[in-house]
Amino acid sequence: MVDYRLATRNDLDFLVLSRLKFIEADAAGADYELISKNTRRYFEDAFMKNSCDVILAEEGDRIIGTGIVFYYASVPSVYNPWGKNAYITSMFVAESHRRQGIGTAILDRLVNVAKGKGYYRFLLQASDMGKPLYEKCGFTQGKAGMLLKLEE
Repeated sequence: MVDYRLATRNDLDFLVLSRLKFIEADAAGADYELISKNTRRYFEDAFMKNSCDVILAEEGDRIIGTGIVFYYASVPSVYNPWGKNAYITSMFVAESHRRQGIGTAILDRLVNVAKGKGYYRFLLQASDMGKPLYEKCGFTQGKAGMLLKLEE
C-alpha cells in the first residue's frame, strides 16, 4: 500500500539527496558541495516561509515517489489576475512503481495543496516520459512549458 504525505523538516536530508540525484549533480564535481549546501538552505528557507510543498509517496519505510511545488509572485495579467504562480518540479516515481497511478496521485496532491493556498496557475517543464501524465491531468503546452489553469 502506498501512503502520501507532506514532507517536513525531518525529511531535509532526503530532500537534499534526492534533488541532487534528480538534477544529476556529480558527487565528484567541483560544485557538488556548494549545490548541496544551497539546496539544503533552499529547503530550510522554503519550509520557514511556506513557499514550497513536497509530497512524498511511501511504501513501508521506503520513499518511492516525490513531487515539489514552489510558489512565486508575478505581475497580475489576463492569464493570471492574481499574480500567484505554482511551479511543479522534481516529479519522480521509482522505476519499479511506475504506471501504477502514483505519479498522478502525487501531482493531484500537489495541485490540491497549492489550490488550498489560493494558487490556480501552474507551470512545469515536462520530460518526454512525463508529458502524457500532465496532459491527462489537464496541462497544455505553452511557450514557457506546460500550463494548468484552474478556476477559482
